[in-house]
Amino acid sequence: VAASLGANLFYTRLTGHGRDGAAMEQADVNAWLNDLAEAVAIGREIDNRVIVIGTSTGGTLATFGATQPGLIQDVAGLVLISPNFGLLDRWAFALDLPWARDLLPLVGGETRGFDPLNDPQAENWTTRYPIGALVPMAALVRETLRADISGIALPVLTLFSPNDRIVDPAATEAVMARWQGPREVVEVPASGDPASHVLAGDIVSPQTTDDLAARIVSWAEALPPTD
Repeated sequence: VAASLGANLFYTRLTGHGRDGAAMEQADVNAWLNDLAEAVAIGREIDNRVIVIGTSTGGTLATFGATQPGLIQDVAGLVLISPNFGLLDRWAFALDLPWARDLLPLVGGETRGFDPLNDPQAENWTTRYPIGALVPMAALVRETLRADISGIALPVLTLFSPNDRIVDPAATEAVMARWQGPREVVEVPASGDPASHVLAGDIVSPQTTDDLAARIVSWAEALPPTD
């Protein structure tokens, strides 16, 4: 996407990520908001306009950030890929209960994880982590859904699968219905991910990467100018 737009590119690492599984439990919503603010500030330094692209809970964070005064209101737009506005899991309600961090191990065990699809995913994903790491994620989702999404004026492009087995597609549609600014919502029914959540990328869904990148570029090129 950046190459097609002739743009600079900055990847940020959210607190708790890119380390071992235990580190995932050390994050909180405030730390992630600080990470987002830092990333956008760097974006403003390295280019004239900023587009924030967030996947899964990164999309949740971008949405919540757009509701916080002065944080990212002046970016050109947001791209949300498989945004997490609610887990598609029968035990998800437990994340919103009091003392969830203490209750979760009793319900779902001490750890949560998945079997990688291939060697590159095993090398690059955190495939197992303490179940308590779900608590800050759930807190971010909860705060985002409580926030004034109808007050977000930023343009948004949302790419999601109606067949997503990780996050709730209906929750994504509900959030988009509340979005005030210009919005484009694109369903991606098929990808390389059996769970229909990782919709693009060399490791899991290379067959859809070019098409989705082209869609993002086309959307970005049509954005109105910013001050």
